[in-house]
Amino acid sequence: MRSPESVEKSPLPPGALLAELLPIVGEIGSVLDPDELLPTIARQLRRVVDYKLLDIFLPEKDGSLVPAFVDGYPPETAAKLRIRPGEGIVGAAAAAREPVFVPDVSKDRRYLPLVPGVVAEMAIPLLNRDRLVGVLNIEGPDASAFTPEARTALQVLARHLAIAIENATFYRETRWYAGLLATLYEIGKETASILDLDELLQRVAEVVKRVIDYEMFGILLIDEATDELVVRKSVAYAVAPEKPRIKVGQGLTGAAVLARKAIMVGDVRQDPRYLDLIPQTRSELVVPLIHKEKVLGVFDLESPVLNRFTEEHVKVLTLLASQVAVAIENARLYASLREKEERLAKDLDVARRIQAGLFPEKSPGGPGWEASAHFVPAQILGGDLYDFYDLGERVLGLAVGDVAGKGVSAALYGAFASGNVRARAFERHAPAELLRHANNTLRRRGMDGLYCTLTFALFDFGARRVTVANSGLPYPVHYRAATSRCEPIELPGLPLGAFDGATYDEKTLELAAGDVLVFYTDGVTEAWNGTEQYGGARLARQVEANAGLSAAKIGERILSEVGQFEGTGSPADDVTLVVVKLR
Repeated sequence: MRSPESVEKSPLPPGALLAELLPIVGEIGSVLDPDELLPTIARQLRRVVDYKLLDIFLPEKDGSLVPAFVDGYPPETAAKLRIRPGEGIVGAAAAAREPVFVPDVSKDRRYLPLVPGVVAEMAIPLLNRDRLVGVLNIEGPDASAFTPEARTALQVLARHLAIAIENATFYRETRWYAGLLATLYEIGKETASILDLDELLQRVAEVVKRVIDYEMFGILLIDEATDELVVRKSVAYAVAPEKPRIKVGQGLTGAAVLARKAIMVGDVRQDPRYLDLIPQTRSELVVPLIHKEKVLGVFDLESPVLNRFTEEHVKVLTLLASQVAVAIENARLYASLREKEERLAKDLDVARRIQAGLFPEKSPGGPGWEASAHFVPAQILGGDLYDFYDLGERVLGLAVGDVAGKGVSAALYGAFASGNVRARAFERHAPAELLRHANNTLRRRGMDGLYCTLTFALFDFGARRVTVANSGLPYPVHYRAATSRCEPIELPGLPLGAFDGATYDEKTLELAAGDVLVFYTDGVTEAWNGTEQYGGARLARQVEANAGLSAAKIGERILSEVGQFEGTGSPADDVTLVVVKLR
């Protein structure tokens, strides 16, 4: 026979009691919310035993038992109750994994009195697949309430209670995890849109507070130059040194970086790795921020409470850390890109001013003639060029060119080509010969894929004539005052720097008072309005319509109409226009 403190094994309950248990099992099994389940269990068990006190104990990680639900004594008393396995009647049932019934608690030294008037107590371990889910403890004013049938019924119900509690716990975890994923998804969208690192870290501190109500929190990022962790954001870090630097491998934060996994310490005073930077700290949780196998830094949570952090906290922060690591890397890349763009913008501005300095300060003029030049780059730097050369004795050299491409490379190549043409111009070469020499130099010292189309004109205002050679630029326009009509100066030619041994033709034209010559790049005639190009015919009509104006006004009118035709804020291609008018 078993000792009197153990419950006798009874045969199956009679049909009447079985009929009573079935709806109880059904009612309990239908509840999935843990907050509703335990009160439901208490209500249903009163149909079996008229108890004075009921509590349901659940195990903690350290094996101790704490009451998750109480009926019959104050919750504040329950909050202080913690029972170790083997302690009291509840602990004895948990340790033996067998029900314990004590008909007279006054005769049992293990009894832990909580409220007066208790005579009998029964503690039943709640087991599911040999795992202790909890302990059901019932106390009553006399032993008569615990009949053999009632005790048997409680044992039968215990297994169902264990399953119900496990299901409810799983349901709560599943619901919590689903909610967590939804929260993390929203957080991920929110943090991904923040590209300023300081703003991001501030927002992360707020976000972490939403999922873990921390006391102290810090984000430490690795300074790759020194291999140190540096505090970049801290909240309530008490009297910690201002932005301490911690070597990777030192302290719990440095250890988490080396281990590449979270480190949770319930009592930092027992861990030799802990660096005593914050005297109030008793427990700490460190989670590394990892992006593409690279540790960027850590989350560091500290608390003045022992065993403050849980495995759930580790799961939450590990998931969040992976999202934050991506956001931090994006913010860093954006900052680096912005710094490079700012540096490039400064360099381009300097280059723009240098390029502007390469153009003539003002357009020349003299007795019986005037000139005007107009340049509108499509980008900060342009690939077009123009220059005037005062060769004395009322002789003027003029070059207008267009380098293939745009931007920095075109501007540099244009400067190189312009300098080469300028040197040849002052050697007083004829236009065709000048282009030949320039082509040979660009071929020897140029770069594959870069070339320049250029027109060179040599004006002799004393003799009232001009000699023109062309290397692929659009044909200049000659407005003859005698006929009030425009004619193109047709001179085909190969671009400079494109082919070895290229030669060029030239034409000499007689000039008269009122004649106008317009030299331009293809940014004028190829201007596009979405349907058609501006074209040479429109240009000719503009010159004819405005030939009576000054050279400067003619150029301004042409540029204004081209801009209105294109209808955009800036031209799609560099626009260069040079007008020479004889008076």
